[in-house]
Amino acid sequence: MVAPTPNEEAEFELRSALSHHRGLRTPRSWEPGSGQTRLSAVVSRVNHSTSFSRSGTGIKLPGVRSVHAIVSAVMVGLLAGCTAAPAPTSAPAVDPQVLQDVIEASFMVPGDGVRRAMRVREFNRQAGIRKCGGHPTRSLDTTANRWDQALFADLELIREYGLGEGLSADTKADDEALAKIRPGCDLFPPIHDFDKWFALQGAWNDVVLTTVQNPVMVSLKKPMASCLADRTGLKVTADDPANSYLKAVTERWLKLSKADWEAQWQGYTYAFIDCGQEYYDTLTKLLLPEREKMVEQNREALTQFAIHIVEAGYVP
Repeated sequence: MVAPTPNEEAEFELRSALSHHRGLRTPRSWEPGSGQTRLSAVVSRVNHSTSFSRSGTGIKLPGVRSVHAIVSAVMVGLLAGCTAAPAPTSAPAVDPQVLQDVIEASFMVPGDGVRRAMRVREFNRQAGIRKCGGHPTRSLDTTANRWDQALFADLELIREYGLGEGLSADTKADDEALAKIRPGCDLFPPIHDFDKWFALQGAWNDVVLTTVQNPVMVSLKKPMASCLADRTGLKVTADDPANSYLKAVTERWLKLSKADWEAQWQGYTYAFIDCGQEYYDTLTKLLLPEREKMVEQNREALTQFAIHIVEAGYVP
């Protein structure tokens, strides 16, 4: 419903019309563990436009019988319109890249969108560290934190940097920042509506875990496990080939000297890429339609969070 002009508003009051300010709704509260998966639409805190309702049968003018009264009412309304403030503006536009980054971070899928998701999650994490007294210095483009790589693998990222980055400059910088946080301080970032955005990830995780049990995905697990075991000699389980392989590689890394690991890491990396290609391509194809549904169901919450992280300093 379109808000009336100041002219109309003054006229409604003078004629005793039935206009009611409906007010701003507050967002539904979210509680951890509530199981809430869909967020109700909320009114933007940055949109201060007001809405008015009129009588369903039109505006009635009880008691206005003379032409003089009608003319006076209209004239006062017109004069009020000459000096009234301009109509309130709508909510600010959202940078499409920021919104897409938020979508990637909310509903992760394997592939090249993983790096955009990492930027948003790293930004949130650093905001929490700063809140607790730490001073993070590493770039938002760091790929040191892979965020559940067994499910959301970016095979090109793995080809470029390996399955992990070990004791890199980024991990050392992170350790230094974490060492300075106040004991007992939670790392939830002080970003408006973060809890609502965080709840979306729980809902998406349920979708992902259901999808990996799809018969199509199950049929790919055993061939992937056999391929990984044959290529590397590591123990890989057929029920969860990716997780069991990454765990086995980590154990192997801990046992090897730096020189031995440097000589072998590419073999473990390329085995994962080659043996997992069909698995992750298929998982992505199955998840993308589900993600489209989640985006449409939660577009308001995604848009609001995109606005809020920009307010907090996020730059795409």
